[in-house]
Order: sequence, then C-alpha cells, then structure tokens
Amino acid sequence: MLEALGVSRRYGWRWALRDLSISVSPGETLALLGKNGSGKTTLLKTFTGLFRPTEGVVRLHGEQITREAKGRIGLLSHEPMLYAGLSIRENLVYFAKLFGMESGDIPARVECIAETLGIGERLDEPVRVLSQGVRQRAALARALLHDPEIVLLDEPYSGLDPEAAGRLTNVVRALCEHRGRIVVFTTHDLSKAFEMAERIAVLAGGRLVYEENVENSSEEDVSASFDEFPGGLA
Repeated sequence: MLEALGVSRRYGWRWALRDLSISVSPGETLALLGKNGSGKTTLLKTFTGLFRPTEGVVRLHGEQITREAKGRIGLLSHEPMLYAGLSIRENLVYFAKLFGMESGDIPARVECIAETLGIGERLDEPVRVLSQGVRQRAALARALLHDPEIVLLDEPYSGLDPEAAGRLTNVVRALCEHRGRIVVFTTHDLSKAFEMAERIAVLAGGRLVYEENVENSSEEDVSASFDEFPGGLA
C-alpha cells in the first residue's frame, strides 16, 4: 500500500498540502482532480520521495520511502526529463542503466515499450525535433521502462491525439491488471477519471475535499465538490 498520513508541504509561507491522508492499494487506479494549484503535482512528487513532507509521513508497504523504494516508482511529470540532443533510443538506454536494468535486457525492453506506445519507428530521432505528443509518449516510455511497481502520471493525456490517448489508456489498464500495480494520475478531464480509475479524489487548497469509489459516485457529485470550494482552501 502507498499512503500519505497527515502530510503537509510548505513552500515558504504558502502551504501546498495541508494535513492530507490518503492511501492506494495494489491493483488500484486513483484519479486526482483539482484546480491548478490545488496540490495534485506536489502530492505526486511527495509520493516519489522527491519532496519531503513538512509534516506527516509517506509510506510504501508500511515503510518510509527509501532510496531503494524510489527505484520501484515510475513518474511522468510535466517536464519530459529527456535529453533533447539524444535520440529516444539513446535516452531510454541511458535511463535503463540508471534504473539498474541488466544490459542484455535493455535493447528488447526499449523496443517493446516503444512499440507499445506507438513510437517504435521514431526511436532514432532526437528528442528536440519531436512533436509534443511524441515527446510525451517518449517520456512515458522512460517512466515505464523499468517495470515499476508504482506509476505516477501527472496529466498524462496532455498533448496526446485520440489515437495516442487510446494507447495510453490500454497501457494503464494493462499495468493495473499485471501483478497488481498502483497507478495514480492527475487530470482535469472528469470523463477520463471515470473511465480509467476505480477511485476519485479531489484536492482544493492542498486538502482532500472529496474521495469516493467510482461505482458509488457520479460526475455530478465530483463537480459539486469543486463548486463547494470555488476558491480553494486556505
């Protein structure tokens, strides 16, 4: 289980997260919704261990996030985290080595993940010439390359055309079905949240203001939680 317990995070005088507690179980997909500045990205980065909570704790299977645990997490952030002067293949090989993958396994894994995401024919193109959509898929390939136990996706559908979005949806579903991974993604698209997730959580002003299983919820319920806190929370 991945869990945040009483987590608060402050940037200077501003609180990005306030006393937030939430957990995600293996095999579960959680959609995080909220307006810009609500704390969604901060929560994802706190889950990875990139940000340390000002208060509270983040745990994976009951233990605090360690350096070893970070290697079991795949993160797709707003920044692609790819080297623009290198090709997609060169980037993926480089990151595979950073992830500690066996050298003999890397070429096949790079080809496989690229084909899955529809960029197999673009592997030898430098990142700097790629469109936003292709760059997004290359960044997703980097995040999934090491077969992570936990997948954190920050606005994963941004810049994707319908075909690429469909591929991503299939990949996320396969991730959850295979060995019970944890998937958490942020989105502004309410319909996509209901399509992809088992559970939906809404943040406002760094606080959790709504949490419910999709089967017990509706788009009207979620929309109402936005209306209840139109200006966020202090």
